[in-house]
Amino acid sequence: MDPHRLQDKADARRFLHEMGKQPQTPRHVATADEVKAPTGAGSAELIADGDDRIELDPAEIAAADAELARRHDELSELLAQAKELEAPLRDGSGPVATHLRRAFGLRGSADTGVQATLRDYLDELATLREAIRRAGAGHQAADDEARDSLRGFHRDAGS
Repeated sequence: MDPHRLQDKADARRFLHEMGKQPQTPRHVATADEVKAPTGAGSAELIADGDDRIELDPAEIAAADAELARRHDELSELLAQAKELEAPLRDGSGPVATHLRRAFGLRGSADTGVQATLRDYLDELATLREAIRRAGAGHQAADDEARDSLRGFHRDAGS
């Protein structure tokens, strides 16, 4: 048996141990202790107060957009890395090699593989960011219009 051929995770761990290395969790993969427990408040943290209104804080909108921009950058980096998956794997010559080649040959495909999925995520994220920006701009325009109306009212009332 080829000493460099890995059959399963145990072989991979043994090989890493022999090389003096430890398996690493990629930095972009969240570990269980990094995932926050659900709060029940919703992802936007909107809490009803019975006033039939929603108040938007422009600073919170900007912070949300900045966080989404950071996520966009992470996905873009992953998409760049995923292009490495286009290269074919060395798949050997065993009885299942042809089937595996067909099954996993699409893993890096720009049309159906990881790259396509990441592009879909990026498109969805861009749509979400645009919707948040439009909502913020719409609320800001409504606030500006209300302020201008009140100024005009006070001006007219003073004459």
